[in-house]
Parts: sequence; structure tokens; C-alpha cells
Amino acid sequence: MNHIDLTEKNPNLAELIDKVNQSQQATLITINHQRQAVLVSVEAWKALQETLYLSSIPGIKADLIEGKNTPWEDCVPLNEVEW
Repeated sequence: MNHIDLTEKNPNLAELIDKVNQSQQATLITINHQRQAVLVSVEAWKALQETLYLSSIPGIKADLIEGKNTPWEDCVPLNEVEW
């Protein structure tokens, strides 16, 4: 994780946001070595939220592993899936 110490003299937030979005790496922001926050891109935040949501569903890990290990020939073609 990146760490950037912002001060009153260094408020270039737009540049920081661009950097986070380009690198897709979270950045720890510290003000006066006390208050801290983490800046992540919206894309990364959504991915984290999805992971947390999926992790909260009982049995989902086993289902995902089973799906990952299922051979393609045993899968139902997308056009035959009943939604």
C-alpha cells in the first residue's frame, strides 16, 4: 500500500486520485501523522464490496470452488440456462 502524508501545503488531491486510478493500488493518506484514511479507486472499492458480500453467503466458497473445478463439458451452455 502506498503511503502519502498530506499537509496543508500539499493538497493536490486530483493528481492523487488520478494516480490511484491508474495504478489500481490503495494509498494510505495521513494528515499530521495522526488522522489516516485509505484511498482506493471506485473499481477497487466495488470489487472489495462484492468480495465481502459473497463471503457473507454461507457455503459460497465451496460453491465457487466446485464451479471452478467443474469441467467445461459438464457445464450447461449459457443459452440453455433458465434465469
